[in-house]
Amino acid sequence: MNKVDDASPSAHLELAQCHIRVFVALPILIGWYLFWYMQARSTEANTGLAGLCVFYAFALAHWAHVKRYPGFYPQRRVAAIVMDQLGCFIGMLLTRELGTIIVFLNLWISLGNGIRFGVKWMALSATLATIGLIVLSMVSDYWSQRPIWIISLVLLNSAIPAYVASLIRGFHDGQARLAQYADHMERMALKDGLTGLPNRAALFDEFEKASAHARRTGSAIAVLYFDLDGFKQVNDRLGHAQGDMLLKEAANCASAVLRGEDVLARLGGDEFVVLLRVHDSGKRARRVAERIRQSIASIGAIDGNPVHVTASVGMVVASGLDADRLGAERIVHEADLNMYAAKKDGKNQIVLTTLSSEIRLAARRA
Repeated sequence: MNKVDDASPSAHLELAQCHIRVFVALPILIGWYLFWYMQARSTEANTGLAGLCVFYAFALAHWAHVKRYPGFYPQRRVAAIVMDQLGCFIGMLLTRELGTIIVFLNLWISLGNGIRFGVKWMALSATLATIGLIVLSMVSDYWSQRPIWIISLVLLNSAIPAYVASLIRGFHDGQARLAQYADHMERMALKDGLTGLPNRAALFDEFEKASAHARRTGSAIAVLYFDLDGFKQVNDRLGHAQGDMLLKEAANCASAVLRGEDVLARLGGDEFVVLLRVHDSGKRARRVAERIRQSIASIGAIDGNPVHVTASVGMVVASGLDADRLGAERIVHEADLNMYAAKKDGKNQIVLTTLSSEIRLAARRA
């Protein structure tokens, strides 16, 4: 027997079905037996009692197996469906007029399997029910004389499960579309609408991952904060549409010099942040900053219009321990201050610092 999924919630549904099989069917079967006994129909009573014992032996064994092995086993599900439908067939065959009590039970079994376990199990149950009804009409004197009952039951056991299957598929399709939409909205909430880059929230999420990695490995992180010198003049002279094109081009230029593990985010306006994982006390961070500065300076035109922009870059290098203690807000703020220092130095500059001793002391006290 092949087990499909240890943690499947189907195990709980299967156990609930065991309870129904044991406790709901019991009054019906006992009622039949008492009716036959009081009618002095000992043959039917003894046959019914034997059938009752067999059915309950299966029901209890199945219940015990589900409790002991709660994973979902396809073979066990098939066996349960076969026994349930076979029980309905034998019950209607033996009880004749009393079988009208359970004429809809096979349909109930099919719908229950569909709702609990899926459309394919409902289809299997409905198929077995239909076959059982057709065979019943051929082997039972009582039911062969009532073809309208058999025809109606066959139609019900075919049409209603098919309709319910379409509802179940529609429900699951709706759930899938809703999950896709929720995933899309979650991703959009972490992206800048103009450039498609990660936004502030996404940057801070990546910062937590990078700082945790640096703390584990004894390495460091570097934060590069830069904006575009001359962006306001381009925006005022050419308009916001051209300014947006410039921002996209700047994002492309910066992305081109980064590795796959590096993170480039746009915080708003013409301000960008690069997050790096470094192992060389900031040497690579300095090289990346210089390449970004050169790449931005190489932008000579936007949509055929000449422009002149440069980048002022502020950098901070912090150990994983310091970054974890200070947090993203403080580290990014320090890089922002360095960026303004680069602007004061004449723009198109790079200012790199490690954390000051005062900030490190504050981090260790935090």
